[in-house]
Amino acid sequence: MPRARLIRSLALVAALAPAGAALVACSSAAPAPAVPDGLVVSIKQGRLDVVAGRLVVRFENHGAAPVTIESFAVDTPTLAPGLERSTPVELGADDAVDVRLDLPTSRCDVDPGPVVVDLTVRTADGSRAGRLTADDPFDTVARVNGADCLGESVAAVAALVMPEHLRSTGTGLDRRAFIDVRIEPAAAGDGSMRIERVYGTTLLNAEDGIDWTLGIDVAAGDAPFTISLPVRPARCDAHAIADDKRGTILPFEISTGDGRSGRLDVPASDGLKAELYAYYGERCGLQAPAG
Repeated sequence: MPRARLIRSLALVAALAPAGAALVACSSAAPAPAVPDGLVVSIKQGRLDVVAGRLVVRFENHGAAPVTIESFAVDTPTLAPGLERSTPVELGADDAVDVRLDLPTSRCDVDPGPVVVDLTVRTADGSRAGRLTADDPFDTVARVNGADCLGESVAAVAALVMPEHLRSTGTGLDRRAFIDVRIEPAAAGDGSMRIERVYGTTLLNAEDGIDWTLGIDVAAGDAPFTISLPVRPARCDAHAIADDKRGTILPFEISTGDGRSGRLDVPASDGLKAELYAYYGERCGLQAPAG
């Protein structure tokens, strides 16, 4: 190679060397993660959350530094939008917090998918947006969606109406009572369902056992009718009423003509609930609490 060309080649290599070194240095510096390491999220519900129609979004910070969740939104195919919060949530190191949100309506006849949480977090390095896939260890979203969609299918066939008052005979330990549930089929339509049974609760059982076995078929356009459920205390314990959360919510096992099945919870009104508590106390020989 001529001497002049060799000198130019060496000069070009020398000129490019610093730039190449800089590129290598940049590529070796890992970008900051969108979500801090150690931040996880899960979905759950407690018994009171089920009654109140709320979902619990639990954030856990297993990292060594505090994190502020500035806002977040939960997204999953079977729930309508609306599970979101814009008020900041502070999480210290090795800390956890439960955020309760009102459940939106369910989307029926769609394929389920993962529960993802889009969030904006702030740390000592500043704010940034990211996404986490939520853990759902108890299949809470599937259960909520199943109950909502079963309720929608049942409503298209008939309304299940709890009575305003408890029907009863006798007094004291000899008192016997009945919950008269009114079945009011839709005036028109081709829907149908089968009410297999009503399950006993922590507070109330069937007079002759635990559950009420029914096996009743209902179709839209049928005449209204009443199901009478003879009821007795599931146990005689004053603490059962004091600690009660779901004892006056009757779980109906129903299958509908469109292929849905499961338990549909039908709650007692406040008036009926008070009368059931009084009946429980009277029949058990306990002093019933004030309504």
